[in-house]
Amino acid sequence: MILYDPQEFGGLEEYATTLAVGLRQQGHQVSVLSTTWVPNHNQYMLRLRQNGVTIAQVPKWLSRPGSHWPTKEKILAICMRVLTPLVYLLAGLVLLLRRVSWEQSLTSARNGLQGYLMRQYIGPDRREALGRLLLNWWRWRWRPDIFHIQGYTSTLLFAIEWAHAHKIPVVYEEHQTPDAQFNWWQGFQQSINKATTVVAVSEKSAEALRVVCGVTQPIVVRNPLLPDPMASGWHRNGKPRQADEPVRVTTVARLVVAKGLTYLLEAIAQVRATYPATQFRVYGDGVLREELLAYADQLGLDGKDIFVGAFTRREELSQIMAQTDIFVMSSILEGQPLGMVEAMAYGCPIVVTSVGGIPELIEDGVNGLLCQPGDSACLAQKIRTLIEDPALRIRLGQAARQSYERGPFQPTAVCHHFNSIYQEALQQEHLSHGSFRG
Repeated sequence: MILYDPQEFGGLEEYATTLAVGLRQQGHQVSVLSTTWVPNHNQYMLRLRQNGVTIAQVPKWLSRPGSHWPTKEKILAICMRVLTPLVYLLAGLVLLLRRVSWEQSLTSARNGLQGYLMRQYIGPDRREALGRLLLNWWRWRWRPDIFHIQGYTSTLLFAIEWAHAHKIPVVYEEHQTPDAQFNWWQGFQQSINKATTVVAVSEKSAEALRVVCGVTQPIVVRNPLLPDPMASGWHRNGKPRQADEPVRVTTVARLVVAKGLTYLLEAIAQVRATYPATQFRVYGDGVLREELLAYADQLGLDGKDIFVGAFTRREELSQIMAQTDIFVMSSILEGQPLGMVEAMAYGCPIVVTSVGGIPELIEDGVNGLLCQPGDSACLAQKIRTLIEDPALRIRLGQAARQSYERGPFQPTAVCHHFNSIYQEALQQEHLSHGSFRG
C-alpha cells in the first residue's frame, strides 16, 4: 500500500490504516510505503506497527531536505553563510556594473544568489525522485505481488508509471472527486489508465474520473471503511441537554481549500447573531490555519476558540463525539468523507454540503440536512433549525446511525471486497504477461 505524505490527522490516513490492519488480520502480508518520512509518534504509524504491518519510508535525512520547506530554508541559510565570500564578490560586480550604493549591491547579490540556489538545487520537491528510489528498493526487499496506491489528485501517478514499467499490477484508489475547475488532475489520463484497476470512493467520483480524467480502465466503487465505535463499548448519552447548556457544533476537517471553511466561518457568524452561546469547534490542522484565523477575526469571531487543532488518538474522537450536538461539514469538494461517516456511526445529526458522494449516503431531511456548497446562509439556517428543534436532532441522529448500521462499512466486509479486487487484478496481470509474479 503506497501513501504520498501521511499526515498526523486525516480521513485518508484513517482509512488506509484501518484497511491495512484489517487485511493483515485476515492473514495477508501487508506493507505500507510512504514517500516521505513520518515521525514514530504519528497515530497511524503507531497503529500499523502495533498490528504487525511493515512500514517502509524514505529516511528522515533524505526526506526532510527533499520535501520539508522549513528544512530547505535552514539549508539555504547554511549555504548562504558558507558562500558569504561569493556574495561579496557578486556585490562588487553589481556595484561596478550598476553604479548603485554598496547596500543595494549587497542586497541584490544576496537575493539573486538565494533565488538561484532555491530554484535550481534546494527548492524543488524531490518526493517523486525519492519515491522511485524507495520503490526500487522495496521491490527487491519485499517483492510485492500487487500495489494498492492511495491517491489524492496527481501526487502518486509516478508510482503507477513505475509499477507498469515493472509489470506489477496496480489497484489505484482516488480519494477525491475530480472537478474540471481545479487543475489538480492534469496529466491523469496518460498515467491512470496504466493501472490494472481504478477504485472510486463514490458513484459521482467514478463518473468524474471517466469524464474529467479520461479513465477507461475498469472502475470499482468502494464503500467507506469505519469500525463501529459502539462495538468498542461507546454509547451516546441519551440524557437531554439542559436549557441553559450551549449547543455544541463540531467539524472534523483538515484546514485546506476543499473543506470550504471560510463558508463555515460565515455561517458561524450568522448563527452567533441569533444564538451567541452556541459553541463551534473545528478539529484539524492545515496550511490555511493562519488565513482562517485572520478571517475569523475579520468576522468578529474568536478563531483560536473555534480552530482547536487536531486530535491524535481515536479515543479523543469518541470524547469529542460524546459532546457533539450537531456535526457540520462545509466542503466544496469531496470524495466520500470519512469524517461524515464517523458522525453517522456516532449517531450525530448532520449538516453537510451535497458534494462528491455525500448525497449517496445522506438524504435531506431523512438522515441529515443538505446544503449546496458555498452557501453559508443555508448552513446557518440548517444549524439554527437543529438548535431550535431538539427532537429533530434526536431523530436525524438516530436515522444517521441506522444508515451506518445498514451500510457495509465494517472492516471485514471491505477487506473481503478488496481481496476480490486484488485477485482479479492479479488474474489480469497473469493473462497479460503469462505468469504470476511473486
